[in-house]
Amino acid sequence: MITLKPLTETDLPFLLEVRNDDSTRSMLENNKVFTIEQCLVWFNKSHPKWYIIETNNQPVGNIRTNGDEVGCDIHPNHRRKGYARMTYELYLKDKEYATLWVFEDNFAKKLYTKLNFKDTKEVKFIRGKKYIKMSLTK
Repeated sequence: MITLKPLTETDLPFLLEVRNDDSTRSMLENNKVFTIEQCLVWFNKSHPKWYIIETNNQPVGNIRTNGDEVGCDIHPNHRRKGYARMTYELYLKDKEYATLWVFEDNFAKKLYTKLNFKDTKEVKFIRGKKYIKMSLTK
């Protein structure tokens, strides 16, 4: 069982631990490493509506939201345990529409297809790789 807790300033070190990991960054459009100082500026300026994913009161990842766009990052120590699937199912249960971007070769693309996201045929090329927009309409 997971819960989604609104991201707070005290969560930023954990957020960066997940986000700055090579295996996470390689699957993000912006693959830069960020410092805690940069993250604090971003957090205080943008007031993101992001969430920390917790199980048994322990953080395991985060969900990024920007309007209808969504993304989920799981800490490397907690991957392959179903947390991403549970997070998307919980977050999307009351949503009529959502989009996300995924690299064509990202194993998570299979999960998005199982969750009924469809390829919109909108594509970007990032670092020489195909980056695909997918959407979910209920």
